[in-house]
Amino acid sequence: MTVENILTVDVEDWFHICGIERLIPEASWHQLESRVRMNTMKILEVLRRKGVKATFFVLGFIAERHPDLIKRIEGAGHEIATHGYAHRRVYEMSPDTFRQDLKKAASIISAITGYPVKGYRAPEWSIRDDSLWALDILQQEGFEYDSSMAPLRIIGNPDYATIPYRLILDQGHLWELPPLVAPTPLVNLPLGGGWGLRIFPYNLIRSNILKLNNQGRPAVIFLHPREFDLDNPRIRLPLVKKFVLDARIERTGKRLARLLDDFSFTSVSAVLKRVNKN
Repeated sequence: MTVENILTVDVEDWFHICGIERLIPEASWHQLESRVRMNTMKILEVLRRKGVKATFFVLGFIAERHPDLIKRIEGAGHEIATHGYAHRRVYEMSPDTFRQDLKKAASIISAITGYPVKGYRAPEWSIRDDSLWALDILQQEGFEYDSSMAPLRIIGNPDYATIPYRLILDQGHLWELPPLVAPTPLVNLPLGGGWGLRIFPYNLIRSNILKLNNQGRPAVIFLHPREFDLDNPRIRLPLVKKFVLDARIERTGKRLARLLDDFSFTSVSAVLKRVNKN
C-alpha cells in the first residue's frame, strides 16, 4: 500500500520574516509590495499539473488582504489551515495575545471559506518548551491538529517526536505533525523544508522519506511562496537570516517537482481521516 505523505504551504509574503520587526514593522506591511499571490499561483499550477492536494497554512493578514487568493486555493480542492494572524513567534506572545491572534486569523479565514479552521502552524515552528501552553489553547479553540513543534535545536527541541503523533492534553487531544528530519548521532538535519530542503542532497531527502514510508508513516514537507521567487525585494539582513531565506532558492521548484514524481502527497486532513478510521 502506498503511503501518502503530507504537503504543506505557509502562505505568507516575502516580508513576513521573524526577528526583523525593527527593519520591517507590522505597521509598514500595507505599504509594501505584495508578491504572495503571484508566487502562490505558481505552486497551485504545479499541484494542478501533478494532481496533488495540499494543506495551505494561511496567515490571517494575507487572507484579509487577498480573500480572492484563499478562494482560489480552496476552489482548487486544497485544505485551508492557519498560520496565525500577525506572523509572531508564539513564545513572544502571552497566552491571551496568542488566543486573540489565533481567533482573529481563524475568523477571517472561516468567513471566506464558510467552514471552521482545523489546523494551525506557528511562525518559525515556535511552539517549544517555553510555549507548550499554546497546545491547550488550540485544543480549547476547537483545532484538531498542530504543526509547530520542530525536533531541531535552536528553534525547537531535538527530543521532540519526529513522526506525526497524538498529543494527550488536559481537556482532550491534538494531532502534532513535525517536519521531516534526518536523525544523526549529533543533530537532526532539517530536510522537510526551507534551507534544508534546498541545500541537502536530494538522495538524502528521498532516503529519509522512504524510511518513514516503509514504516507506514508519512513525511511532512513544507514550502513558502517566497521560495518560488528569484526577484524578492532585497533588504539588509543578518547573514544567518539571509542564508536561511535565500540559500539555493533557485532549487525549490525542481525539488518540489522531483518529490511529486517520486512520492504520493496529500493534505493533513486526508491523512488524519484515514488514521482516525483505523
